[in-house]
Amino acid sequence: MSGCCCPDRGGAGDFLTDEVCGNFSISCNDTDRTQTVWESVLNDTTTSPVSGGTVTVFFDRGCGDLTVNVYNDGGLVTSFTVPDEPQSSTGNTRAQTILAEFDTVEIVCGEAGDTGRFCTGKYCITAHYRLR
Repeated sequence: MSGCCCPDRGGAGDFLTDEVCGNFSISCNDTDRTQTVWESVLNDTTTSPVSGGTVTVFFDRGCGDLTVNVYNDGGLVTSFTVPDEPQSSTGNTRAQTILAEFDTVEIVCGEAGDTGRFCTGKYCITAHYRLR
């Protein structure tokens, strides 16, 4: 089919792709500032761990910058910051493409001690699994 938006990968292997999106609301207090928003649990022998993908976080409002941590088997793969200071009146969005295996994404709400406030926003994770 000509004009198809999915190019032929030409022997690069077949992939499965998942897109998971959701909302987060994380307390600004001292003890509950970290939330795991996505975790891959694979028990199917036809796929490998997530081979790569993109993590996008929209930060609506909160109490300091967000830190987004991406892990594989408990080891930090990458980390990026979504600033609290709005570049516009509608919040900030940051995305990171990860070119390594990963299995967990967590979001850490900025500054501790601001009881009663929350960091709120949305996230999307596009995960690519290589078929074995």
